[in-house]
Amino acid sequence: MSDKVQFQTNVPVEVALKYGDGKEVNGQYGDQVLYTLTDGRVMYVPPIVKRRIEELGIGRGELFTLTKAEKKNGTRRTIEWVVAAGERGDRQPQERLQPPNGQRPAQQRNGAVVPANGNGHRASSANDTKGFLVTSHGQLLLQSMAAAVDVAAATERYAAASGVELQFTSDDLREIGLRIYETGLK
Repeated sequence: MSDKVQFQTNVPVEVALKYGDGKEVNGQYGDQVLYTLTDGRVMYVPPIVKRRIEELGIGRGELFTLTKAEKKNGTRRTIEWVVAAGERGDRQPQERLQPPNGQRPAQQRNGAVVPANGNGHRASSANDTKGFLVTSHGQLLLQSMAAAVDVAAATERYAAASGVELQFTSDDLREIGLRIYETGLK
């Protein structure tokens, strides 16, 4: 069974939908919408979140932030779901990057443009590490490093919201990623 996203109050979670729409289900807490995410996890959210995703035009594969925010009104506390579309252009889904002349777009990775071949995949070069990324260890390392970046970004956002200045270095990210990788090998 897929891992389920556990939303903690006032902690933003960055997600990307595997499919464009969710499945409406009746859950433990009433009507909910089930989404499958690109990282293999699933999330259950109230229907208001689905409406907000549609209003913002968030497509499959596009990263966005979802926060289960607690609001205080006197002594009463309520939950408000905050949906924020991704801020950087390189996080848009591939379908929205199609140029008007019908050519395949260059894919962007962390701000760098990577040429695409006719089927939309990155063009290979002579110095590629062929084969490594298709192994289970290669995939685990790639996922571990991506998770380190995601964890650091979420932690920096949380710290900023709490009034704390925090910034991770590339060395910090490498250390976090390698520790995640080592844990996954055990």
